Amino acid sequence: MLILFLACTPDDPAVKDTAPGDSAGPTGPFRVTILHTNDWQSHMLGFGPNREYSPDTTGDDDTVGGLARLATKVEEIKAASDHPVVLYDAGDWMAGDLFQLLATTHAAELSMMGSLRYDAVTLGNHEFDWGPDVLGTMISLADARGVQTPILASNTVPNSADSGDDLLEAHFASGRIQPHMVQELDTGLRIGLFGILGDSAQSITPAVVPASFSPATDASIEAVAALQAEGVDLVVALTHNGVTDDPTTSPDDLLAQEVPQIDIIVGGHSHTPLFEARTVGSTTIVQAGALTQYLGQIDLLQNDDGSWTVENYQLHELNDEILGDADVSTEVEAYKAEVEAGPLVDIGFGYDEAVYSVPASMPATGCTETALGNFVTDAFRHVINDLDPAAGVEFSFESQGVIRDPIDQGLSGVQGFSDAFRVLPLGFGNDDLPGYSLVHFYVTGAELLDVCEVTASVAPSYGCNYFIEVSGMRCNLDMSRGQFNRAQSIERQLEDGTWETIDSSKESTQLYHVAVDSYVASLMGILESLTYGLMKITAKDAAGVEYTDVDSMVFDADPSTPDVDELKLWQALIAYGQSFEDADGDGVSDLPSTYAAPAGRIVGYD
Repeated sequence: MLILFLACTPDDPAVKDTAPGDSAGPTGPFRVTILHTNDWQSHMLGFGPNREYSPDTTGDDDTVGGLARLATKVEEIKAASDHPVVLYDAGDWMAGDLFQLLATTHAAELSMMGSLRYDAVTLGNHEFDWGPDVLGTMISLADARGVQTPILASNTVPNSADSGDDLLEAHFASGRIQPHMVQELDTGLRIGLFGILGDSAQSITPAVVPASFSPATDASIEAVAALQAEGVDLVVALTHNGVTDDPTTSPDDLLAQEVPQIDIIVGGHSHTPLFEARTVGSTTIVQAGALTQYLGQIDLLQNDDGSWTVENYQLHELNDEILGDADVSTEVEAYKAEVEAGPLVDIGFGYDEAVYSVPASMPATGCTETALGNFVTDAFRHVINDLDPAAGVEFSFESQGVIRDPIDQGLSGVQGFSDAFRVLPLGFGNDDLPGYSLVHFYVTGAELLDVCEVTASVAPSYGCNYFIEVSGMRCNLDMSRGQFNRAQSIERQLEDGTWETIDSSKESTQLYHVAVDSYVASLMGILESLTYGLMKITAKDAAGVEYTDVDSMVFDADPSTPDVDELKLWQALIAYGQSFEDADGDGVSDLPSTYAAPAGRIVGYD
């Protein structure tokens, strides 16, 4: 029997358990170092080809990140410091890698946070991907393993009238999940902490039901007032909220303006590596990218008037120059073995099993068309049509928010199953297999134009999650025009590679067969509210009758069986990747060089 290490939280000499206001240490000025991470997304082996990752040696892989290297860097900073060092996380520690499949059996991510001695964490939107009671189960499982890492959630609101979130609600009632807390260090410094899920992140968290969220600013104001009443010296907000380049729309910047009493915002959600700390008034904003690629460090000195000066801020890249912590590496490998011996048996792949080779690294996002987006959307369309030649799916599209990981070519270009899975890892269907399923339906030409308009008009205001990658079609945009009037025309690609314009007028009743994932299909209704009623995409059957639920649109990969055989997004990606020839004779199919760069399907966006 494989025995997993119990993930405990040993006593940290920098932290004391004291009653509010019962400080026996000096009164300052204080120094403290805050280490921070965000958006682990279950990437316990880092970002890059997992099959090449070697944390036990240096100088022999290109993979960045991983918990073994993170642990080494944290302990190195603590050992070199003559003042307290604390470690926080800003949410989305779950969902994005195969380790998520151990959620209800091992709670691997939260257990590892206990092993790494995190001082506090908050909840991101992906902690709710499988519903509030699965989250409640994970926390209970971690607690049974000895994890004591404080969890802060200031604006998550359980529904006392509905039993559907009772397991999560119990953790709020017991105090296991707190709206805010005071951490007193051995120097006497009292840090007030709270955690929020930003309003934008709330809008893409439908699985939280029957629980809900209160507005982020309201919850922050309430938490800060409560912490100030307890006489804290430093207010730290763990925010799964995000930043953008534009301060007028950047959620954490706006929060700092609305709640200026916050000293430090340790942020997440937007996956932004802030190499320089932001300052809004007297609030400092930091974020450490995503996928365990960086560890953030901010060194603070308290001034005589009680304010704080940032003495140093930096992001440490957790690259192959860092030798991973042996104990943490062993613990992660034990979880990897559990995934391989458990969930992957049913899925039918080995963790590092080679599935295809790529011609180049393929970025995943950035509010611009990507080669990876081309690959993903081509896979949806081609695999459905291969399985059902009569389907005749003409176009497919996908939100960049669902494409979770870029593809790193690594040293060999060969991608393992775990690497391919990480590109499209989210969700569960009705068959209890991981992953969102593919759905298909019909839309008009005018609605296809609205798909392009989402990229042109919604993404600039609400972020790259709303940038739509497309297959089989070309969006022609004019970004100099007013909002919601930028998509000018759509073209479809013919078999000979040429393009023809589609009639996208409101008067045209011609229907077009499209494919997308079940999650995006379930959220199409929010377009109407985001665009003030100017845009609406309605899924229809071939006769033009509106669908009333997403389950009716799920593609059945095997109609010969009585149940719907769902086609997962990652299954389509692997099947399409494996459809290409083995050009170099190494036994692995090779993606063509056309996927080394974008194909020019979004024209005019800048």
